[in-house]
Amino acid sequence: MSVTGRERVLAALAGEVTDRPPMTLWRHWPVDDQDAAAHARSAVAHHDSLGLDLLKITPSASFMSEAWGARTEYRGDVMGVRDYSFRPVAGPEDWLRLEAIDVTDAPSLSREVEVVRLLRDRLGPDVPLLPTVFTPLSVIRYLAGERFVADLRMHRSAVDRALDAVTRTTVDLVRALLGAGADGIYFSLFPASAAVLSLTEYREAVLPWDQAVMAAAEPAQMRVAHFHLPFPLLPLARELPVNVVSWEHTSEGGPGLAEGRELTGKAVIGGLDQHGALARGGPAEVAAGVRAAWAAGGAGLTLATSCSYPLTAPVGNLHTFADTVRSLPSA
Repeated sequence: MSVTGRERVLAALAGEVTDRPPMTLWRHWPVDDQDAAAHARSAVAHHDSLGLDLLKITPSASFMSEAWGARTEYRGDVMGVRDYSFRPVAGPEDWLRLEAIDVTDAPSLSREVEVVRLLRDRLGPDVPLLPTVFTPLSVIRYLAGERFVADLRMHRSAVDRALDAVTRTTVDLVRALLGAGADGIYFSLFPASAAVLSLTEYREAVLPWDQAVMAAAEPAQMRVAHFHLPFPLLPLARELPVNVVSWEHTSEGGPGLAEGRELTGKAVIGGLDQHGALARGGPAEVAAGVRAAWAAGGAGLTLATSCSYPLTAPVGNLHTFADTVRSLPSA
């Protein structure tokens, strides 16, 4: 009897082994990500062509900030990320204007709920769906640009008011995504890095907002904390109701897969540098990278890149990744 992607992923979350490790890969879908049907179509084609076990849904990184008036456009970025043409927070007084939003009234939010519905209809019950949600502070960063740290420190009450509005909206978004058929949440903690805030500062000023969002996701089977930047504040993973961790384990500040698993006590998604062999190497390098990641991670690892891979990654390398994972033993 064949093993489904869902069964492989759930086995990894439990630290168990099955016929082979589960795997996934993801990228942005510029232009397509502005329309639910187009995004779903591209995501399904990508998933089916590689025979992936888990579909991590990657919307435009700006989709949440656009609900509060940010404006963006795609200008050819190799990662598929949109550029900001307008950020609605230009000064501390602007934080006071942000209010909680009804998800159904915000096109950029309701679009992502529709993407989940379409994907569930097309892929059926055996493929876990993992949509991306950004932390409230990540949204604050996108709304204001790099001034967000100074405002958090110097205008705390105003930023807290904005964080409360964004958190309440994000909680409603999480519930809507789960109601549409998502199996969990890929929670992107973009500013959770020692290069941005200290661990103490993050815990005191930011963590309660993150905990409020993830509490809404606790019924879900997959609750992923993704640390995007170098020098990730991985100890936070033990203070959030998450059961999977993802981080830039190949970048400066690591840590590596084995150390990160020990530090967080969670299952892991990752293993391969999305900017290394997958994007710039050849098949032999990709295969070697997959095998090395599996040797370091073992049971409890869903093999993937540590974040979105570049749009320029050769298709042959993607298939080498998938074929190599299929050839791995279960332990």
